[in-house]
Amino acid sequence: MFETEGTNVVPFKPRAKAAHHPKTILERVYAAGSLAVQADDVATKMAARMLQRLGFLVIEEISADSTPRLLDKEEIRQAMGRPWRLSKPAFSGEPGQPDGEGVFRI
Repeated sequence: MFETEGTNVVPFKPRAKAAHHPKTILERVYAAGSLAVQADDVATKMAARMLQRLGFLVIEEISADSTPRLLDKEEIRQAMGRPWRLSKPAFSGEPGQPDGEGVFRI
């Protein structure tokens, strides 16, 4: 096994890949305008679901013929098997437009 006498090294088990934090999801969506989420990315979808309930994101389901369909809060659980597109809500203008049109204003 491991010798613990005379050393200060503690072995750690490797952890699974960390999921995206909701703050980074918001930053990426608001900078780009929208973000594609794969069908099997459950961690990102759960964070996006929470952010949609708070009103920070718009979630669209991408169907087999690649047409987006806006999802209501009640429809999200049934749409977990399909890819999603996360968009910025329409605070001003139309949904999915990046903030500042890609530039930083000073």
